[in-house]
Amino acid sequence: MNLKAKLISVALAVLLVFGGGVYTGFKIQPAPTQGQLETVFTPYEDGLAAYLKFLDRAEKSVHIAVYTFTDPRIYDKLLELHSRGVKDIHILIDLSQTRGWSGDDIEKGVGRLRAAGIEVVIGTSEKNNQIMHSKYTIVDGVWVEDGSWNYTKLANRQANYLNFSYDSKRGALFMANWQRMYTFMKAQQDAREKEEKAAARKR
Repeated sequence: MNLKAKLISVALAVLLVFGGGVYTGFKIQPAPTQGQLETVFTPYEDGLAAYLKFLDRAEKSVHIAVYTFTDPRIYDKLLELHSRGVKDIHILIDLSQTRGWSGDDIEKGVGRLRAAGIEVVIGTSEKNNQIMHSKYTIVDGVWVEDGSWNYTKLANRQANYLNFSYDSKRGALFMANWQRMYTFMKAQQDAREKEEKAAARKR
């Protein structure tokens, strides 16, 4: 066998070895398609693991609207995302939950987020000061998680469901709803804080 033939044989062997390694050791994840939808049911499946994996998709932004929020592992993930460059993170939480049984956990978690520069707005629904009962997250404007699952330490033990979708139209629909709630709740929170400061000065 001449030198050229030997070199070709060696090159082919290298390609086979490394090509085989790539094929058997690494599977490329398929690109998402418009309208993609997956659903997770708890307590039969791990909703928390699915949700944290969903948050890991974030490259630019995370917008959350949630009734109650007590799971420190989700707070940890949001802080991790923020530290690695996802700076556009904003959260809406229902006011009544900050004053009920979950208030201490929420206060502690919200304090951690705000200290890192993540915006958290607390308030009610727009009409009649009813609860803000939404439970959804929008990632990068196109990924949406929604369902009955609250972001709590007990949610995985309960009968809940989480939908995970990739749909630009659905993302835009949820973003429009989130922005509408944010506008009202932010003005409400600012007014409440102003009243609290005025009352404190009078004491």
